[in-house]
This record gives sequence, structure tokens and C-alpha cells, in this order.
Amino acid sequence: MTQPAVTQPARGRRLRVTSRPGALRALLALAAVTLTGTGALAQAAQSKAPATTSAQTVPFALVQDRAVEDRLAQPEDRYAVAGGCYTVQAPGQGYLTRALTVTPDAGAAAPFHFQATRLGDYLIATNEGRDTSYPGAWWDKRGYLAASPTAALPTGLAPSVQIATAPSKDADWRLVAAGSRPDAKGRNQAYTLALPSRGQVLTIRDGAPALAPDSAPATALVLQHVRDDNPGDADTNGAACANWPEIETGASGRPQPVKGGAAAKVQGFFEAHVHGMAYEFLGGELRCGQPWHPYGVEYALGDCRRSGNVLNGALEVGLAGKGPAEPVTTYDPVGWPTFNYWPQYNTLTHEQYYWRWLERAYLGGLRLTTNLLVDNTSLCQEFPQKKNSCNEMDSVRLQAQRLFELQDYIDAQSGGPGEGWLRIVTTPEQARRTINAGRMAIVLGIEVSELFDCTELADQPQCTEAQIDERLQEVYDMGVRQMELVNKFDNALAGVTGDGGSTGVIVNSGNRQTTGHYWDMQACPEEPGHSDEPTGDQHDKTQLNAADEAPEGVDALAGRILEMFGPTRGFVAPAYGPGPHCNTRGLTALGKHLITAMVDKGMIVDPDHMSAAAQRSALDLLQTTVAPRERARAAKAKQPARRPSLISSHSWGNDVIYQRIYALDGVVAPRTGDAATFADRWAEHKAWADANAPEGYDFGLGYGADTNGLGGQPGPRSKPRTKLAYTPEGWQAPIGGVRLVQQKSGLKSFDINRDGVAQYGLFADWYQELQLAADEKHAAQGGGRAIMADMLNGAETYLTMWERGVYGANDCVRDGSMPQVEDLHAALGLNVEGFLTAIGQPTSRDGSAYRYCAQGKDGEPTVVDVLFDQAGKASGVRPAADVSVPDAVHGHVAVQGPDHLHAAGVTAPAVVGPPTGG
Repeated sequence: MTQPAVTQPARGRRLRVTSRPGALRALLALAAVTLTGTGALAQAAQSKAPATTSAQTVPFALVQDRAVEDRLAQPEDRYAVAGGCYTVQAPGQGYLTRALTVTPDAGAAAPFHFQATRLGDYLIATNEGRDTSYPGAWWDKRGYLAASPTAALPTGLAPSVQIATAPSKDADWRLVAAGSRPDAKGRNQAYTLALPSRGQVLTIRDGAPALAPDSAPATALVLQHVRDDNPGDADTNGAACANWPEIETGASGRPQPVKGGAAAKVQGFFEAHVHGMAYEFLGGELRCGQPWHPYGVEYALGDCRRSGNVLNGALEVGLAGKGPAEPVTTYDPVGWPTFNYWPQYNTLTHEQYYWRWLERAYLGGLRLTTNLLVDNTSLCQEFPQKKNSCNEMDSVRLQAQRLFELQDYIDAQSGGPGEGWLRIVTTPEQARRTINAGRMAIVLGIEVSELFDCTELADQPQCTEAQIDERLQEVYDMGVRQMELVNKFDNALAGVTGDGGSTGVIVNSGNRQTTGHYWDMQACPEEPGHSDEPTGDQHDKTQLNAADEAPEGVDALAGRILEMFGPTRGFVAPAYGPGPHCNTRGLTALGKHLITAMVDKGMIVDPDHMSAAAQRSALDLLQTTVAPRERARAAKAKQPARRPSLISSHSWGNDVIYQRIYALDGVVAPRTGDAATFADRWAEHKAWADANAPEGYDFGLGYGADTNGLGGQPGPRSKPRTKLAYTPEGWQAPIGGVRLVQQKSGLKSFDINRDGVAQYGLFADWYQELQLAADEKHAAQGGGRAIMADMLNGAETYLTMWERGVYGANDCVRDGSMPQVEDLHAALGLNVEGFLTAIGQPTSRDGSAYRYCAQGKDGEPTVVDVLFDQAGKASGVRPAADVSVPDAVHGHVAVQGPDHLHAAGVTAPAVVGPPTGG
């Protein structure tokens, strides 16, 4: 018997599958090995990737273990002590006391709070009594086990150990398993402490702790959990560990894995556009605060003056105020614990994405987000205070590294690698697994003006196709899966849509500095549309002119930086005629090359910020060139055809483009606004999707908040009939079984009715506001219940769109790509990643049952369901009853029952297990 040809899996390519009977068996023997592990496909691809100058993708890990709060008497590993209270014993010598002596008296042992700074590293803190610096404070002052200053010691002696008043690198200890005292189950019960900053280890010598070179033997220590029956009591005698200051989530309960397991449809809110690591952009000194700090909230969200942001307050004037008539006059640089001034919904220079605020949004129902790595060379160069490179791709690399560090930090607080509630994902099935495990998935994206350093100067591109290919591979290896081509200024890939109003005048000067020319905004030409194209205006942002009242741009920070620090260089912005305006610069040949290369890699194209001409050309390219080419390739290879993955992530397009994106099976995530405004956008987008999306499109709506970017956040609703009520009982999140109450950060309680979405945690409140607003304004469309259903389907809509670009979409058509029933049987036993890689995306999902049109032994199409178990492995094939089978030539055939299915080679009604032998 002739064996079918098998193409080995390679990075960026699908497994080639023929449709001959039994052709999958040899292939799936390989796939069962390479694709059943966690993230194995992505990891195998990475192993073949060339070395790059950027951070490589961290292997995906999703670990379900004991909650870190569920303490054992002794920690099971070096990560399990995070946030816990422990005594420290040197067996045979005694217990460590607050006075840094060692005593055999267990009752004199000091309880130490172990605060994770990163995975396996800790601040080891004593309780120094209640912090009385602020009335109402509930946290304690702490001392920190640390190395003594070497300058204070006699020459030649090793540094000793002290209790310091503040954390530092000399108080940042690494806990290492000693392996010398295993318990009955073989688990380590002894640990050593190392101090990486000094290259030394902790020893017990002469009845006291001391430091020795890391080449010397360290003392093995046993940690014993201390139960605190009176948390919050300040007891300097050592009866309780210090209460650690931290932001409260205002939530009780944790989301659990969903019924249906890793393969099931997902539910959850979807954020398509956030800049979580933007504290490093524009030189890294413009914004105050950061999403986390190894030493905690006091350092992450502290006084802006301490972090050196001397110009931060100056930028606030005219940004957070309501205009020249009402500028900011009461700027307070202090954040934690009072938050008297910041964060607020209309500030652009302070952190709003602190990890505990993000956690509240997750607990409130957020399950998927795209984090855009962002920067702008021109704005960075003009701002006079900086510590980072102004090269945008350098910033992309740095921010990607920071996001993986944040993931590790959350893991460190949660009990170990892979145990945190946040996971960075590089495939749609990693995202599905993460969300269905009750966690939140993050996809990496890019939004810069000089993508891949592809700027243009006087219309001359500063990059080549070869350089684009090399740099695209670099960011792909980094984990990036979604990209915009432009941001504020024209580049060698595409023209930009520009900013409007007075902001546009200023940002236009930045375009002149960067490219050597202003935006070429002319009266929009009358171009013939496609016969199936929605009608409407296609134009760019209206520029300030004598004839029109141009609306202000929303990205006010860019204009403010250039206005304050950008020299005019002696140039005068052009006087534009009446609008509407269109940038004559569209999509370039290099831009077309990049979009095609992205689609080939299964990446998601975001046309936001491109000029109207460039957006139209991009969609034309995808619709009339890229998609037909792929269909022809797939038909020849007997594979399901991949469809371009397409999204508008934050409303930087036009209404025609949004409708065309729906027609191309894409996703549109409108820019956020107050809840009433966004409810209007929901009703509009649902109508567009109903009118334009292909049959079977599963509508779900995400949102693009642009948090930490260049624009503000949703403000309070204006004169709502029903306000969100904050009661002691709170409310239940729409998914996850979590209850939420009013959020408190330090000493401030936030109220969305007054504060709007001042920080990211208040999106949990905004979700509730959306229901109230929809009930008031759109009762005829189903009100709050309907908007919640569509918003909670946002993550699923995004993932199915992404899947079509990665694995290919199966249609019920006779083009040779339809799998055979025998192929589906051969694929049983694979996990979701492996199954979709081999077979392609199903036509629909019902829970964890994937529906496919397949050819039976008689060659006729039939409809079957592939079942997946809780772990996400394909476990059986069964006939799908009462469905119609679309036919490429004759339309829909009659509803088929078990007799037809049996004739097609599917046994009804039994579920068929994995194949054996052969």
C-alpha cells in the first residue's frame, strides 16, 4: 500500500493534509507527539527560529495548583511563601529573632512577612507597628532583613546582617531549595537564602545571621507558617506579621475553570487596544507611576517628585482641565495612599494600569486583551527628560520584556511559574485554554509611527522588503500577533489619517519634522466603490480651516508635547481648503508587502490610523488578491483556506471601513466613551454586522480603551436616570461567580458616577454601567441583557477570527478541502491546537462539540460533531442531527437524518473513540 506524503510542521506554516482516505494517519502519528503538549507547536517553531536581538517568547505555561493563600505548615516549594508569614529556623541551632539572634526558644521566634519581588525572590519584613503617617491607614511599618553597609565594617570582615528601614537590592533575597531535608513525599523542606546583589549567602555563625561568599556553604533553613488570628493588629512583640500595603480589588471569589474545558467556547469581555507598558514610552520619564514595582505599590504609584518626573505636572495643565477657561490649578503629585489628584479619567500623564486595578477588571469579567507596544520617536525627541532610547523598535523590545516581567511578577504573587491569573498567549488556542481555565489572556500588538524603522524622508523609503521580512520575523518570535502600520505620522508603508482640529495643526508639524513634509490633505476624490461596498463617507480627519468647524483630536498628549517642547523650525503649516479631507498618501508597495507577509504568518492586521485611501487599498488587497490567492493554494493542497484576520481596534477608521471589516469576517472594537455613548456604538455596530457580515457570523463586541496611551478614558454619564449603586452587598460579575463592591485604593474610594473610569479597575464598574445605559437608551434592542450578551461574546468573536487566519476555515463546499469522516477519526486524541492544525476551524461550536462538514465513504457531504473532553483532547465523533448541509452548487440540501449519515460512513448514534492500531 502506498503511504501518503506527510509534510513536516514548520514555523509559520500549516501541516499539509491531503483528503485521500486514511491520508492523515501517518501525519497524526507525528502530530500526536508534537502537538499534544502545552503550547508544543509554538515551542517547536521557536526552537528553529534564528537568534534575534529581541526578547524571545517565553514558553506558554498554565499551571493549576494550590492557591497560594492555602498555606501548608511548611511551604511545598520556594514560590509558595509569597505573601505569607513564616518563622525561620536553623535546625540544630535555633530560631531567628527580631533582634537577629538565634535562640532555641520557638516562642521567641520572629514572624517574617515574605513579599515576592519576582519569582523566587523576596523582601523579608518585620512588623514595626502601625503606620501612623496617614489617618485611617491599615498597613504597618516594616523593617527589612538586609546586608549591613560594607563601609561601616572593619576591613577584611564579611558584611553582617541588619534590619533596614527601607527595601533595596541589599534586602532582596533569593530563596533556594537546599534539598537536604526532604519530607516523606520527597519535597524539599529546607531552603537557603542568597543575596544576588552581593554574591553572598546567609549563614548562622556564633548564634547570629551573617553573610558569606556564595562559594561557601549556606545554612539550611526551615520555614514554619505562622497563623495570624488577629490580622491587622499592630504587635511589635512579634505576635503577627506586618500588614503589607497594597491596592484592594474590592472583589471576593475567584473565577474557576469552566464546564466544557479547554475546547469550549469562551465568554468574557474583550479589550482590543491598551498600552499597559507605556510607562516606558517617550523616553520613559514622561509619565508618573508604573504597573508594578518589585517593592510594591508605594514605589509603583508613589509621589511623582520622588521618581523624578519634574515636568509631569506641567503637562497636566491644559490636558486634564476642561480647556483654557478651566485649567488644572490643584495638581497634587502624591499618588499612594491619598490619590487626591491622580489617577483621573482625563489625565494622560499618570499610571492607570496598575496590576491590581487590572486584576479587578479581570475579576469583573475581562478575559482577553491586546496590549499594544507603543512609542513615537518625534515626541520622545522633543520631550526634554528621558532615560530610554527614542527609537521606536527599541521601545517595542523593552516594553515586550516588561510585559513578560509583569506576567512573572503576578506569577510570583500567585504561587509560582504559570500559576498567575494573567497569561501572554501566541496562538488562539492558548488564549482559549487560558480563558476557559478562569484566567485572562493577553495578545501582544504594536502601534508605532516608524514600524520596523520604515520611515520615509521626502518620499524616499528608509527600508527594504528584505528588512521588513527580517524585522517581522523578529517581532513574531517576540510574541507579537497584531499590528498597525502607522500611528501619528506618514511612513514608508502608508499615509496616516491625521489628527483633527488644533491638535492636528500641532501634530502636523511633527509630521514635517519626521518626514520633511506636511500631511498632503486634499479635497477627497470621488472614487467608484465596489458593487458590494457600503455607502458612506470615506475621508480622513478634517483639518482646521476657515470653512469647517473641525472637531478636536482625542489624542491630546501628542499635541501638548509638541506644543510645549517642539520647535516650529521656521515652517508654517499649510492652509487647507474646506473638508472633508483625504491624505493623498495611501498604501505603498512596501505596505502591501508587509500586509501579505502578516497574513502568511497568521497575524492580525489592524488598519487603524491609516489614511482612508490606505485603508481602502488594504481591504481591497485582502479581498481581491490575498484571499483568492490563499483559496487557490488551499484547494491545490487539499486544505481549508486561511482567511485574513482583520480588526479595527479603537475607531481610527471610517464607517465604510468598519462595515467592510464585518463583511470580511473581521472584528471591530469601538473606542470607549461614557457608558451611554458606548451603548449607542453597540447598537450601531450590531446593525452594521447584521447587514454586512457573512451568514453565520457570531457577533461579539470588544472595546478599545487606549488606556495609558495618548487619550482619555470614559467619563461619568451625564444625568443618568439610574446611577450605579454602591452597597455593602455589591454586585455579581456577569461571569466567574465573583462579587464586587466599591473599589478602594489606599485611602481613596473610587465612584464611577463621580470619577468615571479614572483607573483600569473601574472598567468592572463600567460594565455594570453599560447595562444601565442600554436599558435607558436601547430597550427596543434588548437593553442591558442584550449588550451584555454581545460584550461577553467579544472574546469568542476575536478568537474565531484569529483561528481562521492561523488554521484555515472549513466551509461546506465541494472544492476538495472538505475533510473526510475518516480524517476526523484519525485526529482523535489530539488537543485543540493539534486538531485545528491538522483539520482546520470548525463551521461552528456548541460548547465543546466542534461541527464539521465532512465527506463520507459515498463522497457525499455530511455533518458531524467532534467532541472534546475537559482536558481539551478530541475524544469522539458523532453524527449531528437536524442540520442542513450547504452545497457549493445546489445551495442547501434537505435536513439530513441518521439514515443519510449512516450511508455517508458515520455510525449513529454512538460516539466513536480514538482509533487503535494501524
